Amino acid sequence: MSDQEEFLRELLNDFKIEASEHYQSISKGLNALEKDPYSADRQSIIESVFRAVHSMKGASRAVNLLDIEKLCMSLEGVFQKLKKGEMELVHSMFNLLYKTADTLKEMIDEIDRKNKKITPSFLTHIADQLGSINTNTQPEMIQKTEPAISTSDEEIKETDQEKSVEIETVRVATPMLYHILKQAEELIAVKSTISFYVDEIQNLAFSYLKQNHYLLEEENRRSYIDGISSDHKERENVQERNFRKQHEEDLYTLSAKFDQLYDTTSKIIDKLLYDVKTTLLVPFSSLLSIVPKIVRDLSGDYFKEIDLIITGDDVQIDRRILEEIKDPLIHLIRNCIDHGIETKEVREKKGKNPKGTLKIAICQIAGNQIEIVISDDGAGINKQKVLASAIKNGLTTENKASTLTDKKIFSFIFASGVSASPIITDISGRGLGMAIVSEKIKKLGGQIDLETSPSGTCFTITLPQTLATFRGILLKASEQFFIMPSSAFKAVINIMPTDIKTIESQKTIFYRSKPISLIRLSEILGLPLPRSRKDPDQHIPVMIIGKPQKKIAIIVDEVIGEYEGIIKNMGSLLVHVQNITGVTIIGGGKVVPILNASEIIAMTSKHSNFQDFGSIDPENKEKEICRILVADDSITVRSMIRNYLETAGYSVTTAVDGFEAFQFLQNEEFDIVVSDVEMPRMNGFDLTVKIREDTALKDMPVILVTALESAEDRHKGLEAGANAYIVKSNFEKNNLIDTIHRLV
Repeated sequence: MSDQEEFLRELLNDFKIEASEHYQSISKGLNALEKDPYSADRQSIIESVFRAVHSMKGASRAVNLLDIEKLCMSLEGVFQKLKKGEMELVHSMFNLLYKTADTLKEMIDEIDRKNKKITPSFLTHIADQLGSINTNTQPEMIQKTEPAISTSDEEIKETDQEKSVEIETVRVATPMLYHILKQAEELIAVKSTISFYVDEIQNLAFSYLKQNHYLLEEENRRSYIDGISSDHKERENVQERNFRKQHEEDLYTLSAKFDQLYDTTSKIIDKLLYDVKTTLLVPFSSLLSIVPKIVRDLSGDYFKEIDLIITGDDVQIDRRILEEIKDPLIHLIRNCIDHGIETKEVREKKGKNPKGTLKIAICQIAGNQIEIVISDDGAGINKQKVLASAIKNGLTTENKASTLTDKKIFSFIFASGVSASPIITDISGRGLGMAIVSEKIKKLGGQIDLETSPSGTCFTITLPQTLATFRGILLKASEQFFIMPSSAFKAVINIMPTDIKTIESQKTIFYRSKPISLIRLSEILGLPLPRSRKDPDQHIPVMIIGKPQKKIAIIVDEVIGEYEGIIKNMGSLLVHVQNITGVTIIGGGKVVPILNASEIIAMTSKHSNFQDFGSIDPENKEKEICRILVADDSITVRSMIRNYLETAGYSVTTAVDGFEAFQFLQNEEFDIVVSDVEMPRMNGFDLTVKIREDTALKDMPVILVTALESAEDRHKGLEAGANAYIVKSNFEKNNLIDTIHRLV
């Protein structure tokens, strides 16, 4: 490829990006004008569309795309008259205007295609229709008014130049940004390695100090036994002690400098990652600009009148997440139109406004979280149809159906095969769409909730604003290191050999008063089993993994701690390795496999039954115990408090921050909350306030355990509504247990 051809290709790519932005402006403007032709912003909207068409015309001329230029010229003529007040918009014009905009979009998309869908005759037909408006051949569309002040092409050009000077921007291809982000994420391994060597140096310094003190004590002991030493020997001892002291000081100085280096490097790397991720943030408007057109088209197809209200489309989110969430959002919107909002006639019979309302509201909530609410004022979801479909798909039985709550029944729509639609269409009804929506959202680290009633349906989606780096739990099995993804991790508990039961030939433990299968990780992975424990009283570390409806307990040798890093694939030769999803590099350069929790659960389930252990004799059931929710962003503190409380006989659930804790409170029952204050996404003060504001939770006892010990912070805890405030510097397990005992 010649330099000239390469330059032309780059120029066309730039044009496609620019023209797509202009198309969004045109589409958005048409939607606003159709929605309210006589709004106070009418003239500025017309001006905005006119400038977008004018700019696209000039850009297409620059790259010699004459067909696009001609169509833009015809459309520009219409908006020129609207701008001058020589023409008035009427409803019958919008179909043609939308058709013209869609044709421009199709022509932009097929620039590099050999087979074009848009034929010259089709372009001529549209241009003639637009021309008939310009030449006043459709008098019913024309309403002459006083001419407005016109703007010449030169004035437009000058204004565009002035606007371009305001903020200097550089266009960078998205793949290049992803490449830069990937390179930046590699620095996480550097941060981890420095942390590893800082620990090594500190351990060495501690060992040296311990050995030095031992030698000094030994010399003093011998001197005491031998009596007063000779001057020569005393001088040697003094010199040796000075030598040791100097090395001890040097070692501590080096340790402190490495510690400082880690702090500095860590902050720089974290800031770099944050800044690079920020460059990948885009507003929701880049996706939602297509929604008005979708709603308009589907409204016509289903003979419904729908008022679309979008708020918060300026909220920004990671481009990668937005690309992944596009199809789920469109599916939900289509479902609201197809299943939710009734036809005009049906709504009138019900005494509703003939025009339905579809709302899309986006906002940024606590921490790195985005909330998307899609709601309609339609008929709601038919509970009986969902239940019948769930029974048909084997998700429940007719006997159990009467015991299910409405929330549980409606949650079935997120299962594959379940649908409330009486008919299958190209939009919905197959029972696959909602399952795919839920799966996609969960894969992105989010969640979806549903509320429905005869007056409408509301879907609430929570997503991270940016894709987080990988986090996992470092553990050992058969003397080898592995990492379990934090997303699959539920808890780590210590059990005694006597806690292991056998139910239906399956080794089992009771977790939260329910039996779950127990298996060694070494056995799952086909590794040599460790030797039997000699001490029958020694605790066995067990990791609980899985989902609420399907959990297993796996025995490991040791749980080391939480780890942050990036996942690397294992290459094409190892793509079929089971139970391993990739590898990562931890401190010291050690390559550690990342476990595939889904495969581990699936493989184990072939040999075990996780749910249906049969009915347990009520006489053998453990008595009801107090359930405690512990929220703390430190895995060390979480584990410490959990162990204290479980040893005291309580049932404990842990959350990584206040946001996750509040989600637990919405879905499960607890007797008391023990929370840290300084946490990401939602701190302990805010968590307490939300608990007090929730009607169902307002009487829940809350204990704040924090390092913040000032009087002002204590007052904040009191104002938030905490029942107890325990400072970590004065923390004693008996104090916490006594406090719980008083409050519960």
